[in-house]
Amino acid sequence: MQKRETFLDVLRVLATVAVVMLHTVTGVMDHTDMSGYPGQFRLFLAVMDLVCWSVPVFLMISGYLFLNPERKITGRLMVAKYCKRIALALFLFGVPFACLELVAKEGTFSFGMIGTAITMVLQGDSWAHLWYLYLIFILYLVTPLLRWILMKLPMWSVYCLQAVLLTVFSFLPFIGKAFGIEALAAIPASGIYLFYYICGYVYVVQKDEARQKNLTARIAGLILLILVVVAGRLLRSYTLQMAYNYPLTVGFAMLLFAIGMHQKPDSVEKKNTGIWEKLSALSFAVYLTHPVFLNLYYKFLHLSPLAYPIWISLPLFFLGALIPAVVTAAILRLIPVLRKEVL
Repeated sequence: MQKRETFLDVLRVLATVAVVMLHTVTGVMDHTDMSGYPGQFRLFLAVMDLVCWSVPVFLMISGYLFLNPERKITGRLMVAKYCKRIALALFLFGVPFACLELVAKEGTFSFGMIGTAITMVLQGDSWAHLWYLYLIFILYLVTPLLRWILMKLPMWSVYCLQAVLLTVFSFLPFIGKAFGIEALAAIPASGIYLFYYICGYVYVVQKDEARQKNLTARIAGLILLILVVVAGRLLRSYTLQMAYNYPLTVGFAMLLFAIGMHQKPDSVEKKNTGIWEKLSALSFAVYLTHPVFLNLYYKFLHLSPLAYPIWISLPLFFLGALIPAVVTAAILRLIPVLRKEVL
């Protein structure tokens, strides 16, 4: 049996925490005119730059696991186990979330809302954070075909494919936004998700070579990116915004994953790996449930970090979403059918 690669658990936990912080910030920005809060706006942009690597890392972890040539992955397995898990999560959580949205709009509940909520989920119109589930569902569906193609290709052609994806869906849109070239800025970001997924394949087939690379240089590169973000967002009025195809986000995700890979499966004591494994097992449920608490604060109680000193309020709102989400996840995983089939 292969030893558990603990660095995947560590990355999954860190990415989950980063997602909660991301949504703590965007939950405010998406419903507030930030022109009246210039200092907080710059801080929020910096925080977003520093945590947007989370979703790319989730995709790279999936690619590392499901595109691994050493694993036997069939179309039947992907549909019967992994696609089913995502579909169940969408309906078990997406439908109630959509119902809550309808109740908030109508001010009352009716049983007809359940049918409307189901339709909303089928149309991809539930709470915003569930978009990732639709994306990963599609990637799971195409995984067997993608595995077959990648294993037929020599590595140099995989690198060429990655270079094309990165150029078309990251660098060109960045140039378009930076210099006001509408044709380039309008390139959809969706292709970058395939890039991240295939990155997982590249890392898993090259893991021995990757672990021999200079760790110090990678850490230095990560620190440099952090300094660039802080200097650009906080010290200067740099306000360009992109989705997960932002070149800095690509850099963060790839460096973090590469740094994590230096933690070999047999280099961590069993008692420590168990902690990360247990925390990692909560990650999916935390991802699904943390917006409940953010929506409670922002939409129902009408609270906002902007109403208080931001250096205190932002961490408090973040912890106010993370901690109850972890508790909720732990409780949900006590239900055998949820733990086995969904979470």
